Amino acid sequence: MYVQGGHYAAWADFLERWGAGESLEPAILPALEPADFHADSWERLSGRIFDALVRRLKTWSEALTRELGNPDEFAAARALNHARWSLVSIRALAGAQALPEEVRARLTEMVDAQIRSGQRQLDESVERLRRSGAPRAAVEARLRTIRDNPLTAVTERSNGHVARDAWAADPLATPRRRVIVD
Repeated sequence: MYVQGGHYAAWADFLERWGAGESLEPAILPALEPADFHADSWERLSGRIFDALVRRLKTWSEALTRELGNPDEFAAARALNHARWSLVSIRALAGAQALPEEVRARLTEMVDAQIRSGQRQLDESVERLRRSGAPRAAVEARLRTIRDNPLTAVTERSNGHVARDAWAADPLATPRRRVIVD
């Protein structure tokens, strides 16, 4: 006899909707303890969590690839920025407090490895562009865009917020003086 509801059902419903692209907050999920589940059920639920993360990462990667096809550097920077913000929700699920510590650590490392791999692929794409004989100005512009908008910035976050970009300034801070010497 199967019981309706429970932690498994809450997670299964969440993962199905989240994996399909809905914007959901993992903080609403009940805490999971492997000891609360039969071994087969825990294995199935762990597989569903992994599959949902892989599904979102695949969708993320496809969208980024499609958006970076534009030769305009402004559009490329916007695509990278959008990609970073999309990664926040993926990392939020991987690091959800409702997951056991060991699972949370493994999933976060898996997601972070995918982010680092994506950044390496972007850097390699600039090298391929360079080797293909593209104009130097175009290659340098794309390299600057990729370096100014790193995907890995999302892995440097703390307390759920993406680390501040180096160029961002506090609008309430006293402006700094610049002394330009001729």
